[in-house]
Amino acid sequence: SKLNHEKTKLLNDKEKLKGKIVVYKENQSSYERQLNNPPLKNIDNSHRKKFIEYETTELAVKDLDSYYMALDAALQNFHIQKIKEINKIIRELWQLIYKGEDIDNIEVESGQESATGLVTTKSGSRSYNYRVVMRKGDVPLDMRGRCSAGQRILASIVIRLALAETFCLNCGILTLDEPTTNLDEPNKAGLAQALARIIHSRSKQQNFQLICITHDEDFVRMMNIELSANLDFRKPEFYYRVSRAEEENTGKFFSQIERISWEDM
Repeated sequence: SKLNHEKTKLLNDKEKLKGKIVVYKENQSSYERQLNNPPLKNIDNSHRKKFIEYETTELAVKDLDSYYMALDAALQNFHIQKIKEINKIIRELWQLIYKGEDIDNIEVESGQESATGLVTTKSGSRSYNYRVVMRKGDVPLDMRGRCSAGQRILASIVIRLALAETFCLNCGILTLDEPTTNLDEPNKAGLAQALARIIHSRSKQQNFQLICITHDEDFVRMMNIELSANLDFRKPEFYYRVSRAEEENTGKFFSQIERISWEDM
């Protein structure tokens, strides 16, 4: 009876295995039909092509990362270089224009967050934190909140002139609107001297044009004196006065432009 029991068990196992074989063969036939029809037809070739595409894309991404890092480093070096050039011009102009003794020099700094002042925001964009500092000896101080209105105006003009000299040599138009606001007489004279020097140094640039808009006639006289001091330079022959005129007592006004010779001042 023990042998019969073992025989019966083996026969049952055999039938189960036969059933599994039938299921496996049906699955095999189903899989073969799928492999012979889209989208699995020629799947080996498709896989090989996609694998090659993946590998080449990964190489391209690595190359782009290398290019990005190289470009980023070049831009940071360019930024550092330009900040140095701007501060060199600012230093020269400030020492030429400013007649006070409380500020030796001013300069632009790009922040203290990193060596270059570069800040990365949460969105991944880049920005620089700029600030203007003044120096007395070796002590730097933020100008904001510590300087007078005249010093602030003068610093703004000097920085704009430095930016124009650094970045806009091929753009010849430089415009100043009321540059003497809040400036005392010595600083007005210093500004006139600096502008005359810029005009003289760029007089050979064909597309250079300085437009200065001012209500201060004393400053215009200072500019005339400074421009006349350059013997090897032909100063502009005229300046223009814009005034308001009334049209025959009608209560209507219009702008009137007069061309005036420097000799008639």
